Amino acid sequence: MNRRLSLLTFGLALTVTLLLAGCSGGVRATTWTTLILHNGTLYVADLEQVRALDTETGQQTWAFPPTPDLRQYGPFYTVTLLNDELLLVTSYERTGGGLFARSRGVLRALSLNGGQMAWPQPFTADGEFIAPGAAGDGIFVIGNSDGNVYGLRIEDGALLWQYPTRSRVWATPLVISDTVYIASLDHHLYALDLESGALRWQFGAGGAMADRPLVLTDTLYVGSFDHNLYALRLADGTEIWRFTGANWFWGTPASDGTRLYAADVDGNVYALDAATGQEIWRSQVQGTVRLGPALSPDGKRLLVASENGTLFGLDTADGFVLWQQAGQGQLGSMAIGGEKVYVTRINAPQRVQAFYVENGRPVWSYPAQQQ
Repeated sequence: MNRRLSLLTFGLALTVTLLLAGCSGGVRATTWTTLILHNGTLYVADLEQVRALDTETGQQTWAFPPTPDLRQYGPFYTVTLLNDELLLVTSYERTGGGLFARSRGVLRALSLNGGQMAWPQPFTADGEFIAPGAAGDGIFVIGNSDGNVYGLRIEDGALLWQYPTRSRVWATPLVISDTVYIASLDHHLYALDLESGALRWQFGAGGAMADRPLVLTDTLYVGSFDHNLYALRLADGTEIWRFTGANWFWGTPASDGTRLYAADVDGNVYALDAATGQEIWRSQVQGTVRLGPALSPDGKRLLVASENGTLFGLDTADGFVLWQQAGQGQLGSMAIGGEKVYVTRINAPQRVQAFYVENGRPVWSYPAQQQ
């Protein structure tokens, strides 16, 4: 590893530590919490537990474990939908005992109906699982801070393959047909065979890449810490165009099919022509932006989440900030479902919140706010 990459990796690790140095309930967070939507239910990694919440009311339907037990389970960080029956959850736990005790990344499959454990035993890795994984054709793929990409059999969690990169893997994979596309902090985006993990092609950027690429037809779009957003040919990773912003591009861009919407970590928000990379408009929000923006179903609102806890609603026509909703703690993740946007918060009394996309008005919070 060269000196530049070493310093960058150290800086990123320090960023995570500083941003997420604590959380409610006394659990120390070392990465962000995530959520997903499925059939009217919100599945949330909530540090102390994994919860299933009703999307309309925020009421809990089940939790794993039924009561928090951090000596045995957790803290829990990410959730991934494996299929219509199973949910994959990640945690970072002390395993073993005595001289053999160590902290390791842990993967568990839970049933969507009730949250019971579904694999014979958890899968463990030496590093933390920073981001959710992705599933396709009976295989679950996820990156780890130990530098490896793992392919597991969804049925029982058995390891099918692993692919080593040259640095930590903090990005969620993108699975398209029989190929996995996954970025690494080693400055590369890899295209791997889903069944075997064999390398098909790789693209090298000038900086680390830390989130999932976006695909439109035959083009991949991915941001890098070299200040560039890249458009790549899906078939072989050939660069089509690049757009240079003011700072790191961390999160996955959003798109309506013709425009790309991306944000750099300085809070600059860009609308670009997807075919050419030409800038259409530029706006700015306050605070550090790590998450990629989210687009409303009607394409009229762009939601941008700042690490300072503020959620912004922008007009996609010109980038004008229509509303903003401040809150306690860091925003960990965001997902839009219909007319609502759902967020997780860390170091805040309300760990999950729902707002209306149109105007930012609060819908509910979990736990419910005391009147």
